[in-house]
Amino acid sequence: MPAEGAGKASGEADDLSRFLIRSPTQIGQILSAISSHREIVTAYFNRGRQFLLTAIIDVDVPNRRVVIDRGSDEAINGKLVESDRVVLVSAHEKVKVQFSVKQVREIEHDGRPAFSIALPAEMLKLQRREFFRVRTSASEPARVRMPLGQTDMVELQALDISIGGLAAFVQLPESRLEIGTRFPGSSLQLGVGNSFPVELELRNVNDVRLRNGTDTKRAGFMFVDLPDSAQQQIQRYLMRVERERRSRESDLLR
Repeated sequence: MPAEGAGKASGEADDLSRFLIRSPTQIGQILSAISSHREIVTAYFNRGRQFLLTAIIDVDVPNRRVVIDRGSDEAINGKLVESDRVVLVSAHEKVKVQFSVKQVREIEHDGRPAFSIALPAEMLKLQRREFFRVRTSASEPARVRMPLGQTDMVELQALDISIGGLAAFVQLPESRLEIGTRFPGSSLQLGVGNSFPVELELRNVNDVRLRNGTDTKRAGFMFVDLPDSAQQQIQRYLMRVERERRSRESDLLR
């Protein structure tokens, strides 16, 4: 008789197998797209207790090699190289992708230190389509200024943010709460950096009650035609906030 839970584990494995990609050409194309779009890649090691935020620099399918960037912490870099299994997680076309490698080697690429890993034999690509999203940081809040008319402005503090949009508690006039309402002329400030222009579109609104008993609304906004320069600033912010969060979690495990 199978051990309790074995059937469930087998079923989950069968479900995940539907999302496995084993074509070297297709895997190479996905990794190249992740590189060209400068997506965050998180490398987990030491049985998931440690991580490093990196990026894919180069993909060489014929030679079955992928080059990734080094981290800023040399102690973490050293532990990554010593690890016998590394799980890498990123996103392609808003879909989570994950693969593992057995070894990370130190190399030089274009005259600078980097890491080399083998092109993975298989890759898991889940079908949940969403952007990499993080909760905003108290030390580096994300603030939005939105126009409500010719002269009125409202400032919101984002609860979470991604390349695709953000969520915030709002107190807006009923006339501005219709799904699809756009807010051109808005601006976004990430941490202590300079603000930059964005256009937002309201995508969802929900009534919520805060812990102090106050009733408010939680709104989700989509960025409209976000330029590359703005995407890069948001991407850097996401990396900083995620690095800070995971560093705190790592400290708690020590």
